[in-house]
Amino acid sequence: MNNIHDHLYYELLMRSVTAFRAALAGPDTDGAEHDTPTIDDYLIVLRGEKMNLHGWATGHPKLGDAYIQTSLLIHVTQDEKWARTLSRWYRLESPRHLDTSQLSPDADLAGYCIPVGLGGFSAPLHLARRLMELRPSDLCRIASEKGFDEVSKTLNDIAKIWPPKV
Repeated sequence: MNNIHDHLYYELLMRSVTAFRAALAGPDTDGAEHDTPTIDDYLIVLRGEKMNLHGWATGHPKLGDAYIQTSLLIHVTQDEKWARTLSRWYRLESPRHLDTSQLSPDADLAGYCIPVGLGGFSAPLHLARRLMELRPSDLCRIASEKGFDEVSKTLNDIAKIWPPKV
């Protein structure tokens, strides 16, 4: 690794591999992860190429009970009860429902693409799923461009079986 940026990319890629593997294995609903934090009244927020959850967390190991923005969103289970981020699993409670009727009264945009904070907007789950499906391939390309051949191979293998079926 030639510079600090390469080191940071490598760390991100390795954390992503760990998160992808955890998502493929699925949440441990009966074991140690049963005490994982919950997130309620949440939104999926896109900001540039980053996507995460914003909502009220309960039982977060570092932040306690607070309104949070998670690390990078990796996966939401098909039953929409669990979300995997770069750093941990979250048990999902209820999504926030936004009234968008005043944004475009002539179109049915309920809950879609509301500006959130600086430079972000809410995204419906179906759009978020499509973006999450592409993430391993996108990171594989970055790893390859950076010359991280072993990580690129691992991410390519993950991309072949992504997204998780659980």
